[in-house]
Amino acid sequence: MMFAMAPFLAAMSAHSRGAFPVATGRCGGGAPFGGYHPCDLFDAMMEHESDFQAEDDKNKYSTRISVPGADANSTQVTKYDDGSFHVKVKSVDGKRTIFDRRLQLPDDADPTTLRAAVVNGELHVAASKMAKPTPVTVPVSADVDNDDSNDNDNDNDNKPHVLRKNVPGVAAEDVQVTVDDYVLRVEARRRGETSTSYKRTFAMPEDAERSGVSATCALGVLTVRIPKKPVPVPVAVPVSDTIPEAEQRHIQLAHLNVPGFKPSEATVEVTRGMLRIKLSKENGEKRERFASLPDSVKNHEHIHAAIANGVMAVWADSAAVREPAEMTVDVSSTPLALDDDWVMAAEGDDA
Repeated sequence: MMFAMAPFLAAMSAHSRGAFPVATGRCGGGAPFGGYHPCDLFDAMMEHESDFQAEDDKNKYSTRISVPGADANSTQVTKYDDGSFHVKVKSVDGKRTIFDRRLQLPDDADPTTLRAAVVNGELHVAASKMAKPTPVTVPVSADVDNDDSNDNDNDNDNKPHVLRKNVPGVAAEDVQVTVDDYVLRVEARRRGETSTSYKRTFAMPEDAERSGVSATCALGVLTVRIPKKPVPVPVAVPVSDTIPEAEQRHIQLAHLNVPGFKPSEATVEVTRGMLRIKLSKENGEKRERFASLPDSVKNHEHIHAAIANGVMAVWADSAAVREPAEMTVDVSSTPLALDDDWVMAAEGDDA
């Protein structure tokens, strides 16, 4: 497969079913569960940061976590609108924490359908997949591709992605181009041949405008053009000459040594989730830096910048941060019924 799959649920493989740690000590009183003590499990989990792989099928993701000594009433599951969820499991007597972690759903999972159940000391969590777009067949024109106006454009943001392939002996009607979600499939056959002469699968970039894909095949040259999504208008960040104390800067986004530069010689912009810093003097000296913004920083008008004493700082106020909305997930004491009708049932349930 030529394209990256979405990451699976973030959790821990070593402590899923059938992989308990050997009990080597005690962190408190109480009888062990099947030879393993909940505190041994907790201690081992706190030292282990690897991920487990969720069970993945056509319609859903699901995973199981061993939580001996717990039941549905001692388990809390909270889901967030950023696709993450938090699981906190305590023993029935409330004296021990067995599992406490925030996990991330795959990109194509629907967090609104998250379900959980604890049965016989095992936590089962599942979520359905979001429906994929219907594959679209792209018409292939027999006209010669003369649309090279953007190919020489110095503005890369406006240039389409272009795929060209020499396919001598292939006519436009012998080419099939399909857009399936973010996957582009191209097949071409020479006339009189039964086998496929050319077949490729490409992962389309995130900035691709999938609905605008066009294709031509003429003079033995196949051309596929993938336009880019419109570039968001950059948000300009004013640059002052006063850097507040560290405790007044809620989130530090950038800190640069810029001796010799004044605030008027700096430009700061926010675009596509990136911070772009440009410094330019009249004598031609220039600098440019980029920094990724944290996902939590959503309100860009609350980002500030300043240069003082040869130091540049860029920071965000607390008002720039948007915390994900949360919702409690009911934890069932009966097994989850994950049959073929489960996805439709989950979509009709507001739990």
